[in-house]
Amino acid sequence: MEQNEALLKQLSRENQKAQNHVVNLMESFRAINSTLELDEVLKKIMHSALKIVETAEAGYIQMYDAISDKLIVKTYVGFNENIKFFKVNIGESITGKVFRDGDIRLITSTEEIYNSMANLSEENLEFITKAHQNSPTIKSILSVPVALGTKTMGVMTFHCFDVEDGLSETDLLLLQSFASQAATALYNAQLHTEVQNSLDEVTHLSKKLKETNAMLEKRTEIHTHLTKLSVQNKGLEAIILEMNKLMERKLVYADYLEGNYVPQHIQHIATILDDIFLLFANKTEASYVSTYDSVQIDCYIYPIRSGSVFLGCLIVEGNTPLSQPDQLIIEQGALTLSLEIMKLRSQTEILYKKTYETYHRFLEIRNLQQAELVAQELGIHHDHFLQIALIELDGNADLLSLENDALLLLAHLKEKLRLENSLLFSYNNKITVLSFTRDSAGEGMITNILNNGMNWWNERFTVVARGGISTGQYSPGQAKDYHMKAEKALLHLKKQKEKGLLHYRDIGISTLFLHHPAEEINSFLSETFSVLWNNNETNDELLHTLFTYIQNNRSMATTAKELHIHTNTLYHRIKKVEDLLKIDFNHYEDHLKVLLAVYLYNTFMAD
Repeated sequence: MEQNEALLKQLSRENQKAQNHVVNLMESFRAINSTLELDEVLKKIMHSALKIVETAEAGYIQMYDAISDKLIVKTYVGFNENIKFFKVNIGESITGKVFRDGDIRLITSTEEIYNSMANLSEENLEFITKAHQNSPTIKSILSVPVALGTKTMGVMTFHCFDVEDGLSETDLLLLQSFASQAATALYNAQLHTEVQNSLDEVTHLSKKLKETNAMLEKRTEIHTHLTKLSVQNKGLEAIILEMNKLMERKLVYADYLEGNYVPQHIQHIATILDDIFLLFANKTEASYVSTYDSVQIDCYIYPIRSGSVFLGCLIVEGNTPLSQPDQLIIEQGALTLSLEIMKLRSQTEILYKKTYETYHRFLEIRNLQQAELVAQELGIHHDHFLQIALIELDGNADLLSLENDALLLLAHLKEKLRLENSLLFSYNNKITVLSFTRDSAGEGMITNILNNGMNWWNERFTVVARGGISTGQYSPGQAKDYHMKAEKALLHLKKQKEKGLLHYRDIGISTLFLHHPAEEINSFLSETFSVLWNNNETNDELLHTLFTYIQNNRSMATTAKELHIHTNTLYHRIKKVEDLLKIDFNHYEDHLKVLLAVYLYNTFMAD
């Protein structure tokens, strides 16, 4: 009970911390949207960002200058005036690459930072070093593109000079949400400046300015209204329902992870969700699409992302252009929804981390009463038969997207694996499945469900899903053994570069060699096959003959037939192999050594 109360208190503290981040973000959003003067907006963005990224000691904003084709520092905090002369080309150093690629960069070690700055000109290196003379060495850096849609306008960068790891993934997520609003504020300010600088056509521009201001006021009004719902913890559904009240046409929010949609009463949307998710999982721009099932459905789809992570999309039926008010509602609503979803994701990650820690504590316990207490914390109870499966995704260098994919697969498995006394959670891109049953009767069913779920995934996505499973009779202390066996089954699949699900008992003799380095296995093969291991035409023919002979259980007739040679020719080849390798196949140890070498080659070395 005390542990549960401690967990609840921890969750409450983390939730309060998340709330504080949200409030801080909301205050920053209001501050940067309180003026349309570009220089003032830049200063407010810089000061607001440093409040959000509390560990940063200095920062600057660079904007792209089309005339010089460089990134120019427009505002800064924590540097001296030398920073004004820091002008980088596109692709130069860290900030130039962030602008070019549109990707966030968080680097938390001095060595990696200066390696990433290798192509920085000597002149620029001197300026950036002199700009912070008290602490010239950068310990950690966070650089974020300032972009609206597909147009990148500049780069926002923060330095930490005290310690490595001074900037964190939490700072990255918060700044990512803030950068979207900053881009909107800068875009509005630039638009306002352009209007102010083009007063030649007074009548036309006066009308245009009124329309623009009305649009900005409407945008701010919508944003403030929807953000208030988020701050009040009304939830996703309340925000979606409120957007529907404001819009001329009705919309649906489709959740990528959960595979469901809001509002639920628009039932025919369910038939096109999978198609929409596949189409827009890697898209950043909204577009009109037509889907065909029993009937044609035309839709406007607006993808919702947080950086590289696809969260879901807003769907408006019809193929006619949206009105400007509806476009504003969708744009501002998408920003609010993204923030709300990431807040929920943060809470989910905290819960799964606690579950992961409790699960591993459970694995270590050998006392029956203690094990039962920890099992109750996990929401399960002991029984006679235990099943543990570990599933991992592989193939995407973007760790945030990979973790997002793991949560998607987890949601699918939870929907299919509706069993009592079971635990499913995801942590660090690995899904853990633990289930207790009275006997082994349900083993095949669980294995089939997991297999089907992973096949469903592997047929649809390029990221590979593979898993290991181990099952057996349970007593306290054995859970760790089954977990390690599931890990070994997963490792075997990874070494084989195979996908799907593998039971530990099906690995066979390979369990003896799972943790052997490839260099050791290769050394054993080289020693066993001796001169045949050298690449030349004669040796290749003899080696192929040897492999075929061993794989056919030393049957001369079967081997000769497979190689399309006479048995006498095969006999002479085998005799030559024995002479070259100095072995005798009638000698037990020689036969076993070659048999093992062929097995190891086929299992671990063959492509």
